[in-house]
Amino acid sequence: MRTFWSVVLPLCRPALAVIAVFGFTMIWDQHLLPPIVATEPGQYTLPIALRTPRSDEEVGSGMLLAGALLALLPSVVAFLAMRRQFMRGLTAGAIMG
Repeated sequence: MRTFWSVVLPLCRPALAVIAVFGFTMIWDQHLLPPIVATEPGQYTLPIALRTPRSDEEVGSGMLLAGALLALLPSVVAFLAMRRQFMRGLTAGAIMG
């Protein structure tokens, strides 16, 4: 177990970071399950609500862009949290010696 914690896990951190970010993004941007589970449009998740066509006069393009920015923020935060692991994985193969 000590070998796993001190050797294997540090070598796998970049790959685990990629899996974590991709898994989070896949779940966050899911478009199939929420429309099936939600019984009314008020219960939709943010990405689904942005995809739904709007005919309201008060919901303009600025409001849709603000919603898109809010929908993008969790994925960006997840990437920025794992940024160091990504860079470590990219540079690990470039160093000789």
